[in-house]
Amino acid sequence: MMGPFQLNRAENGVEYLSLPELEAEGGLRAFFTSRNGGVSKGDFGTLNFGGYTDDDPADVAENRRRVYEALGISGCTEGFVRQVHKDRICSITSPDILEEDSFTINDADGLITNLEGLLIMTLHADCLPLFFYDRVRRVIAVSHAGWRGTAKAIGPKTIKQMQRDFGCDPADITAAVGPGISLCCFEVGPEVYEEFQRTFPRIDECGYRKDDGKYMLDLKKINRIQLEEAGAARVLVSEYCTKCNEERFFSHRRDHGRTGRMAAGMILLSR
Repeated sequence: MMGPFQLNRAENGVEYLSLPELEAEGGLRAFFTSRNGGVSKGDFGTLNFGGYTDDDPADVAENRRRVYEALGISGCTEGFVRQVHKDRICSITSPDILEEDSFTINDADGLITNLEGLLIMTLHADCLPLFFYDRVRRVIAVSHAGWRGTAKAIGPKTIKQMQRDFGCDPADITAAVGPGISLCCFEVGPEVYEEFQRTFPRIDECGYRKDDGKYMLDLKKINRIQLEEAGAARVLVSEYCTKCNEERFFSHRRDHGRTGRMAAGMILLSR
């Protein structure tokens, strides 16, 4: 186990991370896939979830089927967002959506739902996955937090939308920051640091300036602070760095943009 995320290998070979502290509440699954256990080839080897990459769509479909089988959630409705590195989050409440096998919402970076049987997902290859669970209202959410989304405070905005649309109390919400690029590997130019100076008063606690004028930033710490200040009862943070761990994760930065995607997903199960 690396922090709150537990590594699992299913009988069908799929490797994924689970969140035991969330799943202990009962009635949900929360996961982050690795790059291992699929059928994709080359740069996308092997468990690529990204349908908008140059990978073979049939291989992506088989990868997803294998993951759902490993998690015991085959036959669920799968919901994606076509991510744009902003802060739009969509709430899904209509049971009619469960009549579909799959859907994608364009121009969004997060999903919230209280529907059982709806698997909500975001896709990642260095940007941080954020997980949310309100154990009282039985509401789940996932959001995609790259540096732009983090600067726009997508995590706190997800909590606020859970409050507005579902009546959630932040004191009942457990949040988790999943695997992603970490302080050790996330070098940025001064323009990125200056953007955070405008939007995040505690930025000086979350990175340092290098001798060459560039900065190393800790996106995980920024998101943890934002979520704590938004009132989340607990914030769990993964220690995995996607860029460092080539054997386990895809990385957009390490692989120069030609790589697969991991999925961060949550689903409410019938109790």
